[in-house]
Amino acid sequence: MFPQDRYTPHGYLDNPAHGWKMGPGGVLRSRPGVGMGWHFPSFPHGYNYTWFYAAHLQLGFNLPGTGWLWETADFGRNRLDLYSDYHSKNWLSFVFETPQGLRARAIFFLAEPFTDDGDALGCLVQLRNQGPQSQNGSLVAALDYERNLGQGLDWTTGLYARQNAGGVSVAGYQEGTAFHLRSTGKVSRTWTDATTFAELAGLLEAYQAARNNPDRFGGLDREYKEGENVTRKIAAQQFDFELAPGEETTLLLALTRDVSEFRAVRRANRLLEDDGNRLYEAMAERRQADNAFWDNAPRLSGDWPEHIRRGLVYDLETLRMMVREPSGIYKHKWDAMQIQVPRTVLAEAALDMLILSYADPEAAKAVLLGTFADAPEPNVPCSREDGSYNMVAVDGSPCGTAPEWCFPFHCIELVYRRTLDKEWLAELYPYLETFIGFWQKERTDPQGRPFYKCSWEAGQDNSARFGITNDPSGGGALGEHLWPVDLQAAMTQCCWLLASWADELGLGAERVSGWNALADRHFELMQQLWRPAQNWFHDFDRRTNSFTSVLDTMQLAPLLGRAVTPEQVAALQPKLESPPLHGQIFHPLMWPSIVFCLVEACSESNRADLAARHGWQGLDAFYRWLDSRPASVAPDQGGLPGVGREYWPQVGNPQAQPPRGGGGAEVYGWGCLGAYMLLRYVAGLQEERPANPDQAAFMLRPNLPATLMVPGRVYRVENVPCQRLKLDFVLTVQPDSTIAFQLTAREDRATGQEYLETFLLENGQAQLVRLNRALGLKRE
Repeated sequence: MFPQDRYTPHGYLDNPAHGWKMGPGGVLRSRPGVGMGWHFPSFPHGYNYTWFYAAHLQLGFNLPGTGWLWETADFGRNRLDLYSDYHSKNWLSFVFETPQGLRARAIFFLAEPFTDDGDALGCLVQLRNQGPQSQNGSLVAALDYERNLGQGLDWTTGLYARQNAGGVSVAGYQEGTAFHLRSTGKVSRTWTDATTFAELAGLLEAYQAARNNPDRFGGLDREYKEGENVTRKIAAQQFDFELAPGEETTLLLALTRDVSEFRAVRRANRLLEDDGNRLYEAMAERRQADNAFWDNAPRLSGDWPEHIRRGLVYDLETLRMMVREPSGIYKHKWDAMQIQVPRTVLAEAALDMLILSYADPEAAKAVLLGTFADAPEPNVPCSREDGSYNMVAVDGSPCGTAPEWCFPFHCIELVYRRTLDKEWLAELYPYLETFIGFWQKERTDPQGRPFYKCSWEAGQDNSARFGITNDPSGGGALGEHLWPVDLQAAMTQCCWLLASWADELGLGAERVSGWNALADRHFELMQQLWRPAQNWFHDFDRRTNSFTSVLDTMQLAPLLGRAVTPEQVAALQPKLESPPLHGQIFHPLMWPSIVFCLVEACSESNRADLAARHGWQGLDAFYRWLDSRPASVAPDQGGLPGVGREYWPQVGNPQAQPPRGGGGAEVYGWGCLGAYMLLRYVAGLQEERPANPDQAAFMLRPNLPATLMVPGRVYRVENVPCQRLKLDFVLTVQPDSTIAFQLTAREDRATGQEYLETFLLENGQAQLVRLNRALGLKRE
């Protein structure tokens, strides 16, 4: 079941019809107060600033003791806690209760039960009188349509609004997208002539204050940018109610869109016939999908801080939105990278699916396989559904992210350890060989030293490491002059992993030795970048035949790839503790891709304690923002919480109140790295390859931060899929600062056997556990 809680009342619904080159369906984003709607072709911030229209269903409540409640500030002034008790990619609820005992709940969901065309938004409103006295009030449902004239391919020159078929319509003329709002309730009043919420509120007799305070609706009546030619119409209907004590009433609303008003009306009528049965079917279908996911996903309980408990949910629901259905050249499910302007990028796909493997390993494996299998060229160029490329260097070379950006081979190894699926690995393996073959042939110089075609390929757009001062493209300038530390480390690790996988799959000694020999050669090259006097691996500029002076967090990658000597591991410890800036600009914990390099470098250096420390610093700060209720969700104020973000500016001031807003694009997959760091390094579950197929093997190495090490506190992590098992573990802090660790391992089948083990651990102490299905758990 979905873990209901008191979530932030901000978020997105997934629109499965949304792509980019083969038909953007628009994204469904919440709005301050109780509202949800389309932004088409996407929300205008991050990756796309051009918008054609926005259309929302906004609810207003006139209740005893509160007056009209429209946007977030109205709830605050009345000291009402507006929250969401259900916050998935399929349902987003808004809940509040008045001092008089009236409980209101509105659930938004994609309304088409049998298709996923993304053209119908449903809303179920539930009002219950939990007080001792009868209560009456009003609900207004508003269809708010904003059109940016001159954008798009149709001839929209204006908007009209009118009553039609028992509902209200707003549509473009002389052509343009049309919207229709209809309900199952009895309408008491209708308005079609407002152009702002301040105007609409002024039309409501009980809301005279709006006439004297036209700026009150700053969250709903936004200012448009210079150059935007926006027209707007708001059509609304009012529904009155009277409830006896204990009585409840419900209202179903459908907001539909189509290419004409006639078709939008017909779509709404179809959804609401038979007392809205099709809408109820849609709700049930989407909740069933949520329950199926969460029946197999990890959950936190006990004494975890609330923002941590809910932060895991926000992350996993964001990642669910990254998984798109087959489309165009993508014959498998594919990773969107970010939801606004979806595209396939190897780096993000690898990291996203590693994190998702903690909840849905089957989907993660399918997407990883498809990323390589559906790639139009061996280097997995960044592409869209129609086969077009979107990362082409200035010399015309189609580029994909390099082996070092999010370390996809490292991600694949960790997913394999988590699933032990040899069939999947065997199917994937030829593509991995081909991928490294491309880099060996097309991206190495005559001495075998690897390079990036451009800084985009590195994922580090126009980084100071490249020494490029004039690149108007933002990253497409050629970067072949740089022999980079992180790429050299990744090539070493990739070749070793190909050898290891060949051995695991029984592909023959010649295959294994061939890749090992190439790995050894890359290790030798790696050593040439070490500067003993500086105790650091430095990039080398072939133009000047000299080392560069730039220090970067990514240059800790040799530790991640184990392309280091024991002496180098020791020498690099101070930089693991206090890493340099990324790109000479960014905090090392600001970008999730950089954080991943850092925590994995710590882990592979046997410093899981440092991985946990860095990981907690990042995820604690970001989860505080994810779970916040900001006064504004405008992009320049930090945007929308409740969804993963492109980067984490919060790490610069982690305890700020209110928490600092998010950075970059909203609904970005790798922004969910907190879930991975929480489960792997803070809770401490780290998988190993078992000695034989009948075993499972994993390390238990909890590293709770000092703020959680309070005697008597209990931290539960339940239902974690791991090597065909489901694991539950309970961490109890003892008076002597040890941790009592109770582990329950269940076969991942309904009739499977259950194994239980309890033991004590020092915080950070490692415990290897092997499970033999004949002998049970064994600690070593």
